[in-house]
Amino acid sequence: MSSTLKIILIIHIISGFAALSTGLISMINRKGSKRHRFTGKIFFFGMTGIFITSIYISVVKNIPFLFMVGFFSYYLASSGYRILFLKKLHLDQRPGWLDWFISIIGLVSGIAFIVFSYTWFTQRGMWGTVPLAFGIFCAFSGYTDLRSFFVAPTEKQYWLFKHGARMGAAFAATVTAFIVVNFNIGSMTWILWILPGVTIGIISAKILNAHRKKLEANKSVAF
Repeated sequence: MSSTLKIILIIHIISGFAALSTGLISMINRKGSKRHRFTGKIFFFGMTGIFITSIYISVVKNIPFLFMVGFFSYYLASSGYRILFLKKLHLDQRPGWLDWFISIIGLVSGIAFIVFSYTWFTQRGMWGTVPLAFGIFCAFSGYTDLRSFFVAPTEKQYWLFKHGARMGAAFAATVTAFIVVNFNIGSMTWILWILPGVTIGIISAKILNAHRKKLEANKSVAF
């Protein structure tokens, strides 16, 4: 192993630890608080480190799946972060070129995953479920992003729920990476690629739904 690759691996591990720890703290912290914003920024920087190092490792070691996972997880983090700058889409705010670029990357990455799943279904059986699930989720997310640029959201707090959902999904990707690196259940290991995302997705949905109900209750009181 070259010294450069060793350094990249160390940075990858440090970035992963930073994202894993601050992602969990951000989910627990009160949304909108200074602490939440602080840990959220560290989480995003950690995801940036993971993305850069995973792309390098995937190219050097010729691991196409890791290459796509890198784009998949960073797309989720990037779109979740950028939505904070698009809080007025419902008032016909125009997205910037970076927003278009991120959304297109998400759509293309999703399609690439779906196409790649055929190879794994034919060569590795149920393992094809992993890129297929990632691909459908990623492509649909990219599509909804692009659609919101043409058809303005009707909900004023749309950005809050999208931010929470995307950051939650990015955190799930980090948890998944940690689990699959450290655990193995033989031929059923492919489940470990799916289960964390589903579990964290359900938890995130419950948190966001509770917040939505709270906002609706406050509106009712105001009227």
